[in-house]
Amino acid sequence: MEPCTEYVRERLTLARSEIDEALVESGHADRTVRVMAVTKTHPVSTVQAAIQAGIGLIGENRVSEGGRKVALLGREAAEFHMIGPLHTGEVRQAVRDFHSLDSVDRMKIASEIARRVGNSGGTAPGLLLEVNTSGESSKHGFPPDPATLEKTLLELAGMGIPPDGFLTVGPLPGAGVSPRSAFGLLRELRDTLRAATGLKLEELSMGMSDDFREAVLEGATTVRLGRYLFGERAPRN
Repeated sequence: MEPCTEYVRERLTLARSEIDEALVESGHADRTVRVMAVTKTHPVSTVQAAIQAGIGLIGENRVSEGGRKVALLGREAAEFHMIGPLHTGEVRQAVRDFHSLDSVDRMKIASEIARRVGNSGGTAPGLLLEVNTSGESSKHGFPPDPATLEKTLLELAGMGIPPDGFLTVGPLPGAGVSPRSAFGLLRELRDTLRAATGLKLEELSMGMSDDFREAVLEGATTVRLGRYLFGERAPRN
C-alpha cells in the first residue's frame, strides 16, 4: 500500500526535526538543508503525495521511469533530479526531462550533456559531479582526487556547463569507512576546489535514509530520502 500525503507529511516533519538537531549540533543552525524525495519504483501517486506534503525536490534513479512520471505530472510540478547512473544513450532524454543531473560520474557523460545542450539550444540543466568518497568498487563516481576534479570542473565550465557541486553515496556497512569521514571528505574537496577554480560549488548532495544526520553534520545542503519518507520500496514488476 502506497503512503498517503498525511503519512509523508508526518515523516517529513520528523526528518526536518532530525536535520534541525544536527544543524544545531554542527554549530550552523542557520544553514539551509533541502529534503529530496527519492521516488524510485514508486508510482506517480506517491510522487504526488510527496509534492502535496510540501516536498519540492524529486529524485529518480532511472531516466525512463522518471521521464514517464515527469510527463504525467508536468515538469512544473516539482524540481526533478536524476540521481542514478546515466548512460550515453539516455542523455538526450535526461537533458529534456530533468531540471538537474546529479550523478555525472565520468567525463564522457558530461561531454555528451554539453553536446546535447548545444544542439538543442535550450537551457542547460543543473549538474553535480558524483564522487566515490568511500572507495568502494561497487560505487560510481570520480575518484576523490583534487587534481582530477579540478581539471574536470574547469573543462566543464569551458563547455558552458559549470557544475553546481557534488553528490556522494555513503559507504555500505562493513566498507571500513565511516559515513562521517566519507561526507567530511566531500566537504573538504568542495572547499579546496572552490578556492582553486573560483566556481561557487554550493551543492553537497549527501546523506540518505540511514545516514542523513551524519551528512548534515558534515555540511550537506541536500539529503535524499526514500525509505524514511515512504517505507520500503514498492517491488518492481
